[in-house]
Amino acid sequence: MGRKRVMVPEEASLWLGVLLDAAFDPTSTALDLQRSADVLNHQGPGNGWQAHHGQSNLLAIASDLTQYPHDYSDQRRTELLLTWAERWVQPDDWSRLAARVRKRRERLTTTL
Repeated sequence: MGRKRVMVPEEASLWLGVLLDAAFDPTSTALDLQRSADVLNHQGPGNGWQAHHGQSNLLAIASDLTQYPHDYSDQRRTELLLTWAERWVQPDDWSRLAARVRKRRERLTTTL
């Protein structure tokens, strides 16, 4: 079993951006949603999971978080994103995504 996935609640927006980039950029190698769909199908046959289901789920979360920002605390945003990640992000993908978050965090702190 891998390490527990953690997001700092104040960085939920940063994580959302990284996840959206990785999920929708066709050139990205940080996240393989089709592999995750295959794993889900193997665990529970009959669902017919596809990569676009992961994209749709993430887009629905992003839509709610951006259209109704005052309805969600940072902690709740983090919970929603972690729940999505538990289903759709494989452990090796998680480490690549976490590295991208660190890189963005560093860029933000150096520009301030």
